[in-house]
Amino acid sequence: MATESSVDTFIASQQSVQFYDRTRHALKKVLLVLPESDFLQVTKNLIIVALHEGVLGQAMHFPNPNDNFKVVQLTLPQDVPDPVLCYVVAHEFGHVMQGRNWKKEDGDEFEAQANEWATKWGFPRTSEIDQYINSHWKDSKC
Repeated sequence: MATESSVDTFIASQQSVQFYDRTRHALKKVLLVLPESDFLQVTKNLIIVALHEGVLGQAMHFPNPNDNFKVVQLTLPQDVPDPVLCYVVAHEFGHVMQGRNWKKEDGDEFEAQANEWATKWGFPRTSEIDQYINSHWKDSKC
């Protein structure tokens, strides 16, 4: 498992979550259960962009990495329950583990694989989580 020290160091490096206690707590809860190898793969060159509801934009400056880097963007309603928040974080880290973006030929399998990672780490998509997500999903036409 990842050490508390390495998890705290990673979270402290994520400037977009510095004011969001609940988000930092959810990140820590998820990251602490990841096996060390998964933790290293998820966090390598990862930048989290956390936008809370009501924020229209956020500029982040990133150093030029020597390798590919990943960005996780989170849009978090103020009333999001903690189990949903932890599931979303774990699910997005599941996508990081996939090492690439979705392709049309992936269909629903790409999402299913991210759910499998979240479940493996102890954050399954329960019916309550599913209900919350479905009631807050916004289908963009842009």
